Amino acid sequence: MRFPMIHADERGDTHFGVQDISERELAVGPPPNPAGQMSDFGAVTTLCVISFPAGTEAPAHNAPQPYIVIVLAGEGEVVTSDGDARRFHPGDLLVCNDLTGKGHVTRAITDLTLAFVNRA
Repeated sequence: MRFPMIHADERGDTHFGVQDISERELAVGPPPNPAGQMSDFGAVTTLCVISFPAGTEAPAHNAPQPYIVIVLAGEGEVVTSDGDARRFHPGDLLVCNDLTGKGHVTRAITDLTLAFVNRA
């Protein structure tokens, strides 16, 4: 499966990209076990949920460690240092790998609730 991500290039500029995570078939539930596809992101260390009121803006910052953010409620916007802005809605996921460089800006367009899953 392909997931949106943020990463820094060799000059420190941050960009949106896509991260491919391998997938495999997985039987779900009791027989007749319908099949689905599962992507394994690997071990995680913590999960936290954070809420921000509408209008909150976190100035340019880096991901403190590799993490995945999942929008639980509301609408948010992420802006990379190259000026690309993308809006995220409930159910959207973003892989954050910009551990160095110029970072990204995060804005709460509406009241926003996010789950942060820290990757090992």
